[in-house]
Amino acid sequence: MKLFGNLFSKDDPNKELNSILERGKSLLEKNFYDWAAVEFNKAMELNPKVAAKTVTKLFQEMQGGGNPDGIISLGVNVLKMDPKNTELANLLGNTYRKKHDWKHAINMYKHCLKHDHDYTNAIYNLAAAIAKLEIADGNAVSAIGEFEKMTDFVLPEIKEGLEKLYEMQQHFAVVPDEESEKEDDDDDVTETKEETKENDDDVNETKEETKEKAEAEGKEDDSSEANDDNEHDEEEKQDEGNSIDATQTFEYIIANIDAESDEEQEACFTLGIYCLKSKEGKIAQRVFKRLLMKEKQNVDLRCFLVLAISLDGVIDNAIKTLQNILGRNPNHRYSNVNLGMLFKNKGMIQQSRVCFFKTFDLLERSHGDYDIKVCLDNADNLFNDNREKKALEIYEPLVPEIISEELLIRIAKLNVDKKAWDNAFEIYRRILRINRQNKEAREGIKSIHAEYLLASEKYLKQNDAKNAAAAIDKALNIAVSKNLLQKAINLNNLLENENRAVELEQMLRDFKKKEIQAKVQEKIKLAEEAETIRNYKGAIVFYEEAIKIDPQNSTLKKLVDLCVRIKRPDLAEKLTDWFTKLQHSVQEKEKAQAREAYEQSKKNEEEPQNNES
Repeated sequence: MKLFGNLFSKDDPNKELNSILERGKSLLEKNFYDWAAVEFNKAMELNPKVAAKTVTKLFQEMQGGGNPDGIISLGVNVLKMDPKNTELANLLGNTYRKKHDWKHAINMYKHCLKHDHDYTNAIYNLAAAIAKLEIADGNAVSAIGEFEKMTDFVLPEIKEGLEKLYEMQQHFAVVPDEESEKEDDDDDVTETKEETKENDDDVNETKEETKEKAEAEGKEDDSSEANDDNEHDEEEKQDEGNSIDATQTFEYIIANIDAESDEEQEACFTLGIYCLKSKEGKIAQRVFKRLLMKEKQNVDLRCFLVLAISLDGVIDNAIKTLQNILGRNPNHRYSNVNLGMLFKNKGMIQQSRVCFFKTFDLLERSHGDYDIKVCLDNADNLFNDNREKKALEIYEPLVPEIISEELLIRIAKLNVDKKAWDNAFEIYRRILRINRQNKEAREGIKSIHAEYLLASEKYLKQNDAKNAAAAIDKALNIAVSKNLLQKAINLNNLLENENRAVELEQMLRDFKKKEIQAKVQEKIKLAEEAETIRNYKGAIVFYEEAIKIDPQNSTLKKLVDLCVRIKRPDLAEKLTDWFTKLQHSVQEKEKAQAREAYEQSKKNEEEPQNNES
C-alpha cells in the first residue's frame, strides 16, 4: 500500500513530530487503526497545527478507498481537531452504518445536530440509523418523502367489497328510523319518491344546461373533457360512499348473513375499513372486535382496532399499544406506518420518521405490498410454473419474515442450485434458529462447508491467495479445526493482513486450550468412575494423566482429596512434589518459547529497516 507515500518530508525540522507521524502512517497501512490513532494523538500534543494538516490530508486520500476502519480511525482524529466540522461527523456516521455500528453512527449524527440543529441530512440519517438502515443523505430524505406527505391512516384497498355494502343500503336507506315513524310510513315513502323525482328532474335540467353550454363554448382539449369526467366520477363515488349508513349496515350484516361464513367476515372487514376511512370510530371498534373473536391472532385486525380506538382521541394509549404489537411482530407493515402517522399527528416528527424508514425498508422487501402473503403466493405460482429465478427474486428479500421451515428449505435449495453458498448458509442458519433439530438444514450447512473448502483449494491452485483466504474464513464461520486455522494464518501472513493474522492466532490458541481442557475433563471423568468402583490405583493413574496433559491446581486438589479419602497422606505429599516439579518445568518451557517468539519478531521488524538503509 503506497497511498501515503510522500506526505512526510525527510528534511522536516520537526524530526520528533515527523517520526511519530511516520509511525502512525505505517501502522495505518498495516491496518492497526487503534495504534495509529495513539501515534496521531501524540503528534497532536506536540504540534496541533502540523498534525491536523497531515492527518486531514490522509483522511481525504482515504475517502474512496473502501476502507471504513481506516476512514473512521483518521476521521475521529480530525474531528477532535475540528469538532464543529458537521460534514465530517455526518460522513463518519454514514461510515459507521456501513459497518452496522449503529450506536456510534447515532452518536455522530447527534454530534452534528449539537453544532447545527438544522442540518437536514443529519436529521434524516439519525432516524435511518435508529431504524438500522444504511440509506443516507439525499436518498434518505427522498425515501420517506411520500410518507411524510400523508395525512390519513394507511389501510387496505376495499373497492370490491364496497359494492356489496352499497347494495345493502336499499334495504334500509329509505326509512331511517322505522320504529319511531311507523304510523307515517306510506306518507314518508310517497314524499321521498316525489323528492327523488324532483331531484332527478333538477339533475336532468342541470345536465342539459351543461351540455348546451359545453356545445356553445366548445371544448378545445380532449384531455380536459376526460379530466372533467373523472372528477364527476369521483364525486359520484364520494356521494355513494357518504350514503352508507355504518350502524344500520353493521346490524344488517349481523342479522342477515351467516356468522360463520366468509361472506360475513368479508363484509365486516370492508365495513371496518370504510369506517376508519370515514372516521367513524365507534362502529369500527365494534366491527373489529367482532372479527377478532374469530381470529384472535390476526395482527392486521389488532392494528386496525387500535386505530379505531385512536379516533376517540386516546392517541397516547394507541401509540403504546401499537408499540407492543410491534414488539411481538416487528415486520408488520400496517402497524409500522400507522404508528408513524400517530407520532406525526402528535407532533413527534423524528419518531415518525423512524417508523417511516422501517416501513420503507419492509416495503422494499415486499415490492410495495403491505401483505407479504400476496408476494409469497405470487412466488409460489412462479415456482410451480418452473420460473425459479423469478420466484427467488421475490422469496429472497422476505426470508427474515418467513417462518415456514419447508419454504425456507425450498429457498435455500434454490440458492444452492445457483451456487449462491453464502445466501444458502444464512437461510439454513435461520432454519436452525427456528428448529435446531432440522436435519435438512444441518446437512445443508455441512455441504456448504465442503464447498468453501473446495473453493479455497481451487483458488490456491490459481495462486489467488486473497480469495482462498476469504473462502477459508467462510469455512471457519461454520466449523473450526487446527489445520484450517493454521492455513488461514499462513495465508493472511502471506497477504500481510496482520490484524487478521493476529485474530486467527488467538483463535488457534483458544481452540487448543479448549481441546486440552476437553481431554483433561475426559481423564477426570474416568478417574471419578474408577473411584466409584473402588479402583483407587486406576483413579490415581487417570488423575496423573490429566495433570500431564495440563498441570492445573484444580486437578491436583482432586487427586489429593482422593489420597485423603483412602487414608494415604504419604502418597498425597509425594504426588504434590511431583506436580510442583512438572508445573515448574512446563512454565520454564513456555517462557523459553515466548523469548524465542519475541526475538524472531524483533528480527522480522529490523530486516525491512536494514533493507531501507
